[in-house]
Amino acid sequence: MRIAHRIFHVCWVPCCAVALLVQTRTMHHEPPLSGWVDGFVFGGTLFGYHVNHTYGYYRAAAILAGLFAGICFLMAWKSAPHPTGWFFAGTMPFLFWLGYYGFTRNGKLGFRNLPRAKPLVVALTWAWVTVLLPLPAEPNASWFFLWLGRALFILALALGYDLVDTAYDQRHGLVTWTGRLGEKGALSLINRSLFLSGLCAVVHVGDGIPGISELFAQLISLVIGAWWLPFLLRKKTWEPWHKVLIDALMVLQVALVVLSQGGLILQP
Repeated sequence: MRIAHRIFHVCWVPCCAVALLVQTRTMHHEPPLSGWVDGFVFGGTLFGYHVNHTYGYYRAAAILAGLFAGICFLMAWKSAPHPTGWFFAGTMPFLFWLGYYGFTRNGKLGFRNLPRAKPLVVALTWAWVTVLLPLPAEPNASWFFLWLGRALFILALALGYDLVDTAYDQRHGLVTWTGRLGEKGALSLINRSLFLSGLCAVVHVGDGIPGISELFAQLISLVIGAWWLPFLLRKKTWEPWHKVLIDALMVLQVALVVLSQGGLILQP
């Protein structure tokens, strides 16, 4: 059971990243899966989140995942319709990651140590990876609101992460954006981020790519998120699972969007 728990812990966030790739493709009527790109995102996410872990077996898994991601990157680049653009899009997340840690293992020189920059960089990186990488065409203006809405959605979740870590941060003298705002102010910022994400979804539908059913699916997930995050934070006995259950909002949104295209919820 302990081994299964560790495997789940290592793979959960990478699976959420791949799920968002599926959502992006589904909304643009592309095949939901793409082996090399999905392998690159899965391996790269696992590497980025666990390579600095205190436990050696997590680091070993991260290094293997990083090698796997490198192979998938080369194959995805080789088969990309626009190799130059894809190379740029695929390497930028690595630069974001280096900037996040400030090119050091402890992260004291990077964005990770700046209260406002930390969640913003996380949000921008996730939006970049899950919007720009999965679609085969060159980026165009219609993608902007999809990208911005995704970034705002991830920002809300990243702020939720920081709220979960409030006690730990206070014990270690760490200053965070949510710590400065307080719980009430942080939840207000989260709700504003979710609201703006919903507005971006409305504008994106105006571009004529996603349909009304996908719009309602996204809006429903955002409303649930606005209720779920404060509810979850009050459940102190669930604390070991708080971050997993915050990330579950990504999976929920993906599931609702996919089901909406299957006609299982609101028809356009």
